[in-house]
Amino acid sequence: MRKCVPFILLACLAVAGCWQSRARPYRDAIGVQPFAAGAVTATDQGGRVEHYTLRKIERGRYRLTPSDRGRDFGQGIELGLFPLPGAPGRVLVLEMAMLSFHSGDDSLRYYALLVVTGKDSAAEIVPRCGKDARAARVSGVVKDGAGICTFPGRASLEKSLLALWKSGKKPETVLRLERAIGSPR
Repeated sequence: MRKCVPFILLACLAVAGCWQSRARPYRDAIGVQPFAAGAVTATDQGGRVEHYTLRKIERGRYRLTPSDRGRDFGQGIELGLFPLPGAPGRVLVLEMAMLSFHSGDDSLRYYALLVVTGKDSAAEIVPRCGKDARAARVSGVVKDGAGICTFPGRASLEKSLLALWKSGKKPETVLRLERAIGSPR
């Protein structure tokens, strides 16, 4: 489902603008899984296309693995999707963690919005700390020297993501489940 996740995570770090948390605000939450496992195609605003494999894993999470040969081939990303209080049901909190960076319960998580646009499609809205600073202005949010917004807990993160949704920011990536596992080609 999350096609450009490795690229987006690296881009967030490179351009210093991600929304993140070490507090693990969804540690005890079971994610929702609105999509089947299968082959995913992600297309960014510039028309760049990448391919992934999406698998369901425990606790209502997904594992997304790049399937295009290249630098990130085979690296996994754990994705969690959670309802965003105050937003329409099709708007979900997207939590991402690079599995190669996992170091236990203190693992860093990155956040965005995932808007379900159809049975097999979604769009991703990626917050940038600098550009989307108004949405991130809630109690306890720390903007470090690199411009990364860090949220102390779930309430402040959700309040900021809801403000981002209401801001009307446009999606950066369109995701499409091309073929569910077990489906004919």
